[in-house]
Amino acid sequence: MDFKGHPSEETLERYLFGSLLDQEVEQVEEHLLVCHSCIDSAEQLLSFVQSLRKTLKPQPRTKTSVAGRDPVLGL
Repeated sequence: MDFKGHPSEETLERYLFGSLLDQEVEQVEEHLLVCHSCIDSAEQLLSFVQSLRKTLKPQPRTKTSVAGRDPVLGL
């Protein structure tokens, strides 16, 4: 990756997911040191990713009886 100007949104996403090569990480981080616009974009993407992870987090399953009833609720 050798971007001129700003990294793409896809590059920032890959950076946040840790899927860039070391050289690419270095380039993005150098850019983020001086570009407030890209910092804002990365923060927005990070907030979205964190919300998505929280939403998609598997919920613990409740134990049910053999008959398929919930032993706590009696249903």
